[in-house]
Amino acid sequence: MKKIVSIGVVGIAVIVIAGAVVLHSIAAKEAPGKSAEVSPKAAKVLQQKIDAMKHSENDPNHKPGSSHVVVSEAELESYLLYSLKEDIPAQIDSADVQLGQDTVGLDTQITFSSNATGNPVVDAVVGGTHNLYLKGKLTGQQARGKFDLQEVRVDGIPVPNVLIQSLINRYVKPKYPEVELNEPFDIPWGIQDVKVEEGKASIVY
Repeated sequence: MKKIVSIGVVGIAVIVIAGAVVLHSIAAKEAPGKSAEVSPKAAKVLQQKIDAMKHSENDPNHKPGSSHVVVSEAELESYLLYSLKEDIPAQIDSADVQLGQDTVGLDTQITFSSNATGNPVVDAVVGGTHNLYLKGKLTGQQARGKFDLQEVRVDGIPVPNVLIQSLINRYVKPKYPEVELNEPFDIPWGIQDVKVEEGKASIVY
């Protein structure tokens, strides 16, 4: 029972990370692969590109679908490590974003503090460092996106989707009410299409 609780609660962090990265942080880049350095500077550059996309959404002179950018794995890793750390209820020690053909993966090491959830019983089980892996299929067309969760592992142990869904409902939705596992969603910032390929994601907005 303790193992199930531990896997489930740590899995919450995976979903929060995935929601933040995949649904809110995907935005722009220079070239495929991880040639760019993972750094606060890269996170700042990505934030500037996101801001530009938000601006174009409200610009009456910008025609939807007329602009194109690309997001790199290194930029997403940087944004996760340096820009989203206040939104994630744990310390991200490392992050490896893996973009493939229509897929997004995240391999990360995460450390929970001794009072991460506020529940002393759960915190006693969950506290410490865990290795998390998530993979899912991401598609986006005509301003609608869909993320199908395919795999979640915590310390190498698979986590069933039904458990993740119950955890999302209890812990994630109060803060991120728009999160719906495997359900279509409106893509933010005026983005029209998202194409995920090996090492990169192309964005049309």
